[in-house]
Amino acid sequence: MKTILVSIVGLSPQIITETLYYYLIERKPPFWIDEIRVLTTSPGKQKIMNALLDKNSGKFYSFCKDYNINPASIKFDESSITVLGSDAPIEDIVSDKDSAIIGNEIVKYIKEITLIPDSKCIFSAAGGRKTMTAYLALAAQLYAKDDDILCHILVSPDFESNKDFYYIPPENQKIEVKDVSGKTLKILETKDAKIFSSEIVFLKLRKLLNIKDDLFYDDLVGIAQKKIDYCGDKIVAFDIKNNSVLLGNKKITLRPIELCIYYLFYYLKIKCKNDFCGDCTDCYLSVNDLYSDENVNIILSVYEKIYSKNSGQYERLAESFKKQSKGDEFFMQNISNINKKIKKQLNPFEYAIYKISKTGNYGKRYGIFTEKRNIKIDKKL
Repeated sequence: MKTILVSIVGLSPQIITETLYYYLIERKPPFWIDEIRVLTTSPGKQKIMNALLDKNSGKFYSFCKDYNINPASIKFDESSITVLGSDAPIEDIVSDKDSAIIGNEIVKYIKEITLIPDSKCIFSAAGGRKTMTAYLALAAQLYAKDDDILCHILVSPDFESNKDFYYIPPENQKIEVKDVSGKTLKILETKDAKIFSSEIVFLKLRKLLNIKDDLFYDDLVGIAQKKIDYCGDKIVAFDIKNNSVLLGNKKITLRPIELCIYYLFYYLKIKCKNDFCGDCTDCYLSVNDLYSDENVNIILSVYEKIYSKNSGQYERLAESFKKQSKGDEFFMQNISNINKKIKKQLNPFEYAIYKISKTGNYGKRYGIFTEKRNIKIDKKL
């Protein structure tokens, strides 16, 4: 898979080599970058050509030489640079008109990049005007794929605005800091510099949009917002006797045990002490939590409404919980089956709301994203 670095650059082309340094050298393990794409202004392009891509003195070539990298292995040349403003390149963003033009161009550009097959992107939002980086981050929200990264490269304060610092070389170098008159104020040593990346967690709305549409930024945001609002207002209601659940206007039929487990997550959601859900996961459960006496009793209470307490089906399930004969696989398999059945009948943005989600890298916990105000179930089991 090809990795593309997409960077916004103003008049400080150093951000490109600083980003390369972090991901290729500093990061453990390194993260290879196959191609660099840059969005900038007319003066920004000239800065990049002079400071980075000059065959004799360009810092991109110096970086590659210092770290034994073949510069041809990273696609980066004049064709990699896009000047914002189309037929009337922008010198700087000085008006609402300029802002609207570059906003729509950045969104369209990011969309096209994310359509490149078998690729992932690192979006660097550290350079250029704040308006430009804001649009880059918003465009990433609209179109980024699951594995794409939004980052902000950070550099030690003494070095971040120094025009002579581009990356940390293998051998220590001294850099003079001078005032406007040319007097040396202090000397920096590159061994003291730090470069690191703040990788930003962001909302990915790609599945809410038809990426084939060619729309302006304002329209795209409006569509995404309407779809989010649509999900947020839909009611969840269980028809236990008929082994089904109504998710918005979609009726989903589940196996009895699946319905009971799915019900449990909604029951715990409405019993949570927090009034507003948002991104709260207080009601999410680990697999061990699912086996607590209280939660097993909720499952059995729902099961009793499907089969009588004297039925063989009920007695077998109750006995298996009592003997603790069901392992983690019991819940994991049922959660997987529930999600598969829901996914078949819902569109992607509905599925994201109603599926049993998980959180955490280790010791995963499971729960429902739906807002508790939309859940209509019996609170007295």
